[in-house]
Amino acid sequence: MPSATPPDAVHAFVASHRDDLVRYLCDLIRARTVNPPGEEHRAAAVLTDFCDARGIPYETFEKEPGRTNVVARLGAGRPRLLVPCHFDVVPAGDGWATDPFEPVERDGRIYGRGAKDNKGPLAGMMLAAEYLKAHEADLGGEVILAGCADEEAGSALGMIYLLDECGLEADLAVVPDAGYEMRRIDVGEKGALFVKVRAEGRQAHGSVPEQGASALWPMVDFLQRIRDWRPPMPEAGPAADLFTPPTLNVGSIHAGTVPNMVPGRCEAQVDLRYLPGTDGADLQAHLRAELGDVARAADGVTMDLEVLADQPPTLVPDEGGLVEAVERHTEAVTGIRPECFGQAGATVAKFLILRGIPAVGFSCGPEGVEHMAEEWIGTDDLARFAEVMTRVVLDLAGPGA
Repeated sequence: MPSATPPDAVHAFVASHRDDLVRYLCDLIRARTVNPPGEEHRAAAVLTDFCDARGIPYETFEKEPGRTNVVARLGAGRPRLLVPCHFDVVPAGDGWATDPFEPVERDGRIYGRGAKDNKGPLAGMMLAAEYLKAHEADLGGEVILAGCADEEAGSALGMIYLLDECGLEADLAVVPDAGYEMRRIDVGEKGALFVKVRAEGRQAHGSVPEQGASALWPMVDFLQRIRDWRPPMPEAGPAADLFTPPTLNVGSIHAGTVPNMVPGRCEAQVDLRYLPGTDGADLQAHLRAELGDVARAADGVTMDLEVLADQPPTLVPDEGGLVEAVERHTEAVTGIRPECFGQAGATVAKFLILRGIPAVGFSCGPEGVEHMAEEWIGTDDLARFAEVMTRVVLDLAGPGA
């Protein structure tokens, strides 16, 4: 049900608080939370100080010291709308013109590690929370703003911990971690199957390779067999329309140490991304069958396959008007109606969907700058995002929701 709050009131609030929005982001960038080691407590302090100053109740959770998660709440009742951002960032790397942890504002942009991924969207949600706290009587449900640890390294200390051990519950969620300048809504994510393949042979002197059993060549044979194979692609339906085709990538291969030695051990790691409608167990079975054929023909070499991770694909229907609300309010603020798509990578939306919480990914910021040197976000884009999300929240968790 659309909110009773006039849209122009939200617009006026965001327009008059842009300096605050910039300050929130700059404070978050200065809080060095490179993962590893994480130290998310630094950015968590920015959020908790913000909440303390505005009377927004919150809880903190740590699975390990310093790896802080913050869960702030506004309103009460149902539905419970979760908006999770993450505190941690990837290492700065090389190629920066200035200190990546001392934000620079130039030509309508803010530069710094995490400006887009994910501290910019968090700053936007802090401004939204400020408005929502002042208009808490307009909320018919509960809004949960979470600042999470460990997203860049798998979320074991963040979202997974909050869901499995801290009792975090929600009825629906918007995850501000997909970018695309608010032009796309992530309604599904490919499955991700990571495997490690090992070959054990017999080491020997490189001048007499016949006395050994190279672990490398059977591995090459196996990788060649799967080089052009891909998980199945549905011929029709939502998955076929929303997703790019499945992919296979050999991410690493290691064998031997010097040229004059037959390698007795070889390891390779493979990344498979597959679509809804495909069972990861079937893919594992196919790889094991191919590996078995190679191993039987490899004299003196044994081979095995270990599954490192298998995250199923997800595809969320528009339950509770979640997608439609994001589409409608984005179009009203930006003039562009975002399109739905299935993402090749993964966000914490996957963990939510697999636990029965409908979740979509939607955020601001230019495509492709995350994890790169000179990461940036536009202040205009960030302000529009704060306005869109405030309106979305008031729609989904407003009076009568």
